[in-house]
Amino acid sequence: LDLDKLPIKRLDAIDEAGNEHYPPDTSSEEQRLAAIRRVDFSWVIWQWQGLMESLQQAQQELTVVLDLISTVEANDAVAVTTTSKPKSLPNEVLDDMAVSAATKLQRLRHLGRYFKQSAKTMEQQFQKEARFYGSLIRLQQNWKVKRHRGSDSFMFDVVDTSQLDTARMSSMSLVPIDQDSSGTLSVQVPQKSCRFLSLQLRGAAENDALENNKSVKHAHSILRNIHKSIFEEQVFDMVIRETFVPSQGINVTGMREDFLQLAIGQENLLCLSLEHSGLNPKSLEIYLLHMFHENILRKVREKDCNLLGHFCMTVAHRIFSNKVHLELESVVSRVPYLHLQSLPTWHSRTSSWSLCLRVPQPILAADRSQFNTKVILKDGQISLMGEGSPSIAGSLTRKPSDGYLINSYNCDLEDLPTMLLQQVASQVINWLHEEALVLGMNVTRDFLCLYFDLDQGDTLGLVAHVDPDDAYGCISWYLTIDHSKDGKMSTDRRFLGYLSLEVLYSTLMDLINLCS
Repeated sequence: LDLDKLPIKRLDAIDEAGNEHYPPDTSSEEQRLAAIRRVDFSWVIWQWQGLMESLQQAQQELTVVLDLISTVEANDAVAVTTTSKPKSLPNEVLDDMAVSAATKLQRLRHLGRYFKQSAKTMEQQFQKEARFYGSLIRLQQNWKVKRHRGSDSFMFDVVDTSQLDTARMSSMSLVPIDQDSSGTLSVQVPQKSCRFLSLQLRGAAENDALENNKSVKHAHSILRNIHKSIFEEQVFDMVIRETFVPSQGINVTGMREDFLQLAIGQENLLCLSLEHSGLNPKSLEIYLLHMFHENILRKVREKDCNLLGHFCMTVAHRIFSNKVHLELESVVSRVPYLHLQSLPTWHSRTSSWSLCLRVPQPILAADRSQFNTKVILKDGQISLMGEGSPSIAGSLTRKPSDGYLINSYNCDLEDLPTMLLQQVASQVINWLHEEALVLGMNVTRDFLCLYFDLDQGDTLGLVAHVDPDDAYGCISWYLTIDHSKDGKMSTDRRFLGYLSLEVLYSTLMDLINLCS
């Protein structure tokens, strides 16, 4: 019989180099002896007590007979007469045989009950061990299992100690394994083992088989949370160490156990702490964890790389980026023909947006349907790239420019709305200019005005006016007429209102008819 129904190559020890050592394989004879030693005979000892007493009494009587024989052999005066046992009667023989058979039957019944009880106990023990070791084997596929020396207890090692820069993680990395009376596996959660990184910005706006599966999933979930908690504590330690390296614009304003407060510039505070709740991490927390994983655990960190400085600059960029985005939304909300879109940059300190001016479907000039303006923010520097607007140099001479040019210039946050509105208004002027040229009109333009030549040297102008603080609309339109009389110039100006692109196109047609 092979009583070991679950042959597992159990781990015996792990040396300092990480090599795993297993106990030598046992022979089938040793396995049988080990199984026999596990059998418990204590509950049937009392049934054999009478037999033991009879054997002891027989031993005493045998000792007396042996002493008598020795005395006879040593003394010639004593003679021993041999007598034979009288022949038993038939009924006495049958009685003796019946008693002997009944005694044997009773003993066999006792032995059968013992083996039946032992089999039931061994089956329960086997089910208990199978449940526990089955769960352990499934968890061992994802987690490193260690065994206590000199005992049968196990522990999970949830972190690679060779990559630790601090000793505080060693006590948290080993998670003890428990086994209840039914063999279900459970883990003991160490104190302070499930704390997660919390980042706040102040000054800115983020059946048996079924039961066994449940226990394995629960244990796996706990181990995963502990592993994540250890990783995030390593990140917190990394940030603490980085604070000892001076960084321009970053100052430590508060520090205590599991808490760090940094001042970024003059307005923003970054608070980093370890909390017991790790739900819904914010994007900056995810980026900090990713940066630690890429630069620390994978050993690709450069010697002169200031990770904390880079991260704080990322935080400052995120705050400034939100301000820029609010300005862009404010402009777009008051210009109905503008559409805002955020563009991916794949860089933590670069943001980009696109403002699209969609013009009505042209009747004649069918090659132009929209104009784009790109806003790029990189390390606090705002730059604009406008498509389809005339160049500034060309606007000074009031001559038609080549069109389809891209103007690129820098600005600060305060001037951003005005420069954006000027760029959009110039694109509208460019669109109207293209439509007028297709109709054969003699028109000129500058940055924010479209001019029509009239008779007697007069000039009719359609002028755009931008005001980012105007509550009714950021772009308004005026009609101007420049008169030349007796060598003197005079200008008449009339307010047209906040016109849509469709109304502007109709106005262009009216002006063309007037000039014709």
